[in-house]
Order: sequence, then structure tokens, then C-alpha cells
Amino acid sequence: MLSFKNLQTKLYVTYSLVLIVIALIISTPMYVYLKNNIETNLKENVDKLVSGYSNALDVYSTINNNVTTQLYINRDNSSYTAVQYLSSIAYLKNTSPTETLQSEKAIQNSLYLNAAVYQTIHRINLFTSKGDFYSTNEADVDIMQTILANDGFKNVQAAKGSSLLNFSEKDRWLSRDSEAVFSFLRQISWDSHPVGFLEIQFKASDLLHVEELDSKQDKEIMIVQADQVLYSSTPPSSNKLASILKQVGNGNTGNGFITNEKGTNDFYMYQTSEKTGITIVAIIPKSQLFAPLLLFRNVTIISVLLLIAISVFVYFILAKILTHPLKKLKKAIDSINLGETNQAFIENKFHMGEIEIINRSFLALNQRLQDSLEETVQFRTLQMQAKFDVLQAHINPHFLFNMLGVITVLSDRGQQKAVSDTSRKLSQFLRYSISSGSSITTVSEELEFAQHYLDLLKSRYQHRLHYDIEVPEWLLNIQIPKLMIQPIIENAIQHGLSDSDKQLKIQIIGKIIGNKWEIRISDNGVGFDPASLETLKHNIQGYLERIQNNQTLNEPISIGGMGLVNTIARLQLMFKEQYQFSFGNNEDCGAYVCFHGYIKL
Repeated sequence: MLSFKNLQTKLYVTYSLVLIVIALIISTPMYVYLKNNIETNLKENVDKLVSGYSNALDVYSTINNNVTTQLYINRDNSSYTAVQYLSSIAYLKNTSPTETLQSEKAIQNSLYLNAAVYQTIHRINLFTSKGDFYSTNEADVDIMQTILANDGFKNVQAAKGSSLLNFSEKDRWLSRDSEAVFSFLRQISWDSHPVGFLEIQFKASDLLHVEELDSKQDKEIMIVQADQVLYSSTPPSSNKLASILKQVGNGNTGNGFITNEKGTNDFYMYQTSEKTGITIVAIIPKSQLFAPLLLFRNVTIISVLLLIAISVFVYFILAKILTHPLKKLKKAIDSINLGETNQAFIENKFHMGEIEIINRSFLALNQRLQDSLEETVQFRTLQMQAKFDVLQAHINPHFLFNMLGVITVLSDRGQQKAVSDTSRKLSQFLRYSISSGSSITTVSEELEFAQHYLDLLKSRYQHRLHYDIEVPEWLLNIQIPKLMIQPIIENAIQHGLSDSDKQLKIQIIGKIIGNKWEIRISDNGVGFDPASLETLKHNIQGYLERIQNNQTLNEPISIGGMGLVNTIARLQLMFKEQYQFSFGNNEDCGAYVCFHGYIKL
């Protein structure tokens, strides 16, 4: 029997209760939130599907209206429209064969022209009730028999010029099998007299991309016009059809649930186009649509219960096992002395692997401490490389704030190309400057990075900043420390564009002299103050001497010219004595920084 005065019982009960409360507090609102999101997303997916079908029909309807308009208003060289030519064929009896042939040719040309403009059209037909038939595609059936056998033409006559949508499992004008088509059919009139019919066909496959619902076994897609079902992917029951048609008549858009003949609920979503009056309906069994939601609920409940059960069991075992070796563990830890190789073992009553590991760790502890003393000596040899990496990362990115401001201004002005170029260069600049790859690069890559930096600043300072880069091709493959040139440019701009409106010119000149390479960065700014220049040289010399003597540099660098100091320090770490540097003021105006190194043969 458990006693609440026992530490083991207190641990077990306390942690178990805390775990259960935390699990309920976290899982309950999380489940409700995720459930609502999943349910909303599932409905939105169906809504997007329905909207896509409806929008596609609207596009087809617009094309149908555009073609009709063109047939009425487009005139040929004789100032006649296609509808006028059709009227002459339908009503004029005394036309000559030549005139009839000319009219037929004009009508056919007009149809081909519209078909070329609207390439989504499958077929355009223009025909009369007498059997005169003109089309952009072939027809191999009896025209008059097809017209008389189709009750849809009577509905079109009753529509008085309005288009009606029809669906056919095959093209009615072909005797052989063909693709299913949707057709917009309307009567054509001239001078208030009907002269014929215009039919524009679209492939049903271009509209009915039902693969979005392929995972739903009992999917249904319906297209309804004037309470008549034009198309249904599966034949609906009469009760379901009546219920859906009743719901569709209540508004332009909507969704809900309806009970099918099996006694289960189906989810439906519909949308009625304001342009065509055609309604798209999607019907999916509730159990299938919300199957991911049900799976998520079941997995969540099982996972939470399983987690609680396993954790409670683990707490019980751990509470029982951990209480016994606690005092032994404390005693063994207290007995550890540096330098001793034999330590008292913890009593391992329950044969715990962890206790065995701790026992072995005790024995290895002193050995590791002794080894660490020797490793300290080795660490000193690696300290210089560590300094190199720290110095490389010590680049001040204060200009980023200005660049973000430039991008904002360009965006407000609508200069999207400039925004794109500036953002791309800023991205390339950041990728290069913060990359964790090699600390060594080439002059070519460093110059490319420096040019990105200058281009970014030029987008801010415009005409106030000008730069020239002249480096021979033979110098581009020389290896130098990464981020060597950009900090010098940064210093030049910070001091050269302080308060003066004078255009700042920066030059980067590279030369190869004998077995040496040279890179010189100069500007026409205010230059170094003489007193500050001497102080800077003195401080840099002292800093380099401390590096050469392996003195610890824990304090931050506080001397002026941070970019110059950073670069010189890294050159010292990389090239030792195989480089020289100089800096000062130009004879006319501005300052310069020059680096020299030896070419490795």
C-alpha cells in the first residue's frame, strides 16, 4: 500500500497528476484549434474547386458573347457582316451562284478568324434551319436530321437570342466517337428576323478537371441551369436532386449537409454565376470529406492517452528506482578527489545500466582532468586560428538599415525593377558576408562582393558616390582573407560622405609588380587627421605585436579605423611576414590604403 509520506509515492503521484493536467491543458485547445482549421481548409478546398468551375464557365460565356458580337459588327471589303451574309443565304432566293459562293466564303472566313483568336474553342458552327451549315471543323452527319432531332433548338428559339448551355457526351455533328463537349447555342437574327443559329463548343475535359477530387470515391459534380441538370458526374437520386435544386434556388452561394438514400450525410457546395445564371454543385460524402479530420481526432486522443499511460508507468518505475541509490550516489560523488584513479562504486542494487555508466565515468573523470591539462598547451597553438575566425565575423552591418530605407522609397515610387535589383544585391551581399565557409577567398570574389556593396550604397547616395575598379586579370586568382576590401570602402564612405556635398570618388586599383601583388583603395574625401593618423599607426603596431607574441586579446578593439585594423590583423594571421601594408593621405586630397603580398610560385 502506498504511503504519501514516502518520497517514492510523492514523486509518483505528484508528477503523474502534473503530467495529466499539462497534457489536458495543452492538447484540448490545440485540438480544437487544429480541428477548426482543418475543417475550414477542407471546405475551402471544395469551394475553390466549385469557384474554379464557375469562373471557367464565365470565361467561356464571355468568349461566346465576344464571338457573337464579332459576327454582327466585323465587316469585310464589301461592308457586309457574317450575319448579313447568312441572312442573304437564308431569305434571298434570286442570288446568283457566284454571290452565294461569296457569302459562304465570307462566313467561313469569319468563323476561322474567331477560332484563331479564341483557341480554347473546340468548334464554331453557324447554320440555318434549312440545313445551310458552316463550321470550323468537319461534320459528317445529316445536318437537317440532326437539327430536327434535337429538342434543344426549340428551347433556343424560345430564348429569343439568349445563349443556352448544353452538354453532350459526343459532338453531335460527328458520326464517330468524339470527346464530350459543352455548347453555347443561341439564335441569330437580322432586322428582327431569325436567320439561323450560332453554336460554340468547348471540350468538356477543359472544364471538368475533377482530378482534384479523385481521392473521394463518391464525388459528384453537377451543372444546373434554370432548375435543369445539364451535367452530373454520377446520376443522382430523385430525392437528392430535389433537395439540391431546392437549396440552389435559395441564393448565389452556399453549402450544407443533406441526407442521402443510405441515411448518411453528404456535404454540398454550390455557386451560381451572376453572369450566366449557371450553378456548379459539388457533393461529397461527409465521412470521406472529413476523413482527415476524423483521423486527426482519433490519432490525437490515442496519442495523448498513450503518452499519459507510458509517462505514468515510467514515473512509477523511476520513482521506485531513483530513491534507493540517492544517498549512495551523494556519498560516491563526495568521495571524488582529483588525482585519484580508484573511486568507491555506487551500490547498484537494481542493476541499472546508468549506474554502471556513472561508475565508469567516475574512473574516467580524473583521467580526463589530467588530459585537459595537456590539451591546454595544444589549445594555444590553435588559438590564432580562432582569432582569425572571430575577426572575420567582426564586420559592422550598420548600412543595412539604410538599404532597407532605400528599398522602401523605391517601392513607394513604384520602381519595381530597382527594388528587385537592390534586393538581389543585398541578398548576395549578406550571403557572402555571413557565410560560414572558408575564411580564404580570391580577389575576383572579393571584388564582386565589394562591387555589390558599392552598388547598394550608390542606390542611396546616387550622384554623390562614384567608383572605379581596375584590377588586371592576372591578379583575380590571388588568395586573400575574406572581407578584406569591403571594410576599407566602408571607412572611406563613413568619413568621406560626412557633411560635404562633394562627390566621393573611390578607386580600387590592382597591380602586379615582379613577384608581388598590390591592391590600393583610395578616395578623394577629407583624409586622415594628422594627429589621428599617428595615433592609429601606433595603436595598430601595438596590436600586431600582441598578436605576434600570442598575447590574449579578450578586451574589445576600441581604437579608431576598425575596418582597417580588422583587415590588417587578419592579413597578419594569414600571411605572417609575407605581406606589407601602408596607409595615409594622398598628395591632393583624400586617403589611401595599400596592401602588398608575394605571389606563390
